[in-house]
Amino acid sequence: MPTLPIANPKVPGTGWTSIGNTSLENGISREVDGDDPEVLGSWQNPALRTTRPVKTRSVSLNLMDFTVDAYSLYYGGGVVVGPDGVTPATETDTVKAFQIPASSVPQEKALLIIAVDGEYQVVEHYGMASITGADAIEYDPTALAEIPVTATTLSADGTDYTGTISERLKYTA
Repeated sequence: MPTLPIANPKVPGTGWTSIGNTSLENGISREVDGDDPEVLGSWQNPALRTTRPVKTRSVSLNLMDFTVDAYSLYYGGGVVVGPDGVTPATETDTVKAFQIPASSVPQEKALLIIAVDGEYQVVEHYGMASITGADAIEYDPTALAEIPVTATTLSADGTDYTGTISERLKYTA
């Protein structure tokens, strides 16, 4: 995680690659999946214990830059190829295409979200996230096209947490 506050949210530091624009229309959302806690008891004591069900947390976002990196996240891997659509791409290829894999494999990446509101920011860092395509990609002539992905947050490197979120921080742009 970069040191807080992040002086330039567009360039958070080495090791981070921007996935491009995200939807203004469909914001970043967080979901929690899992059972609700349940109170267990007996005839003598109706509230002996509360269960601690496992919760799975995820972050959904809509990517707007149709790049090979975005395709890899949505389609679950794949191969970047050159302009002929078959030969693996080289660094000198100015045109690239993407071969959609027959079997999708969630992509495991670190995820950094920097939400900026004027002179304030909130930073979310997830050391490990399993990212895969969410809903359908729709080409609508009256709206911007989006690539919906969901990042399920995982605990990384044996930690007992799945992410870190900062308090609202003042920073200088």
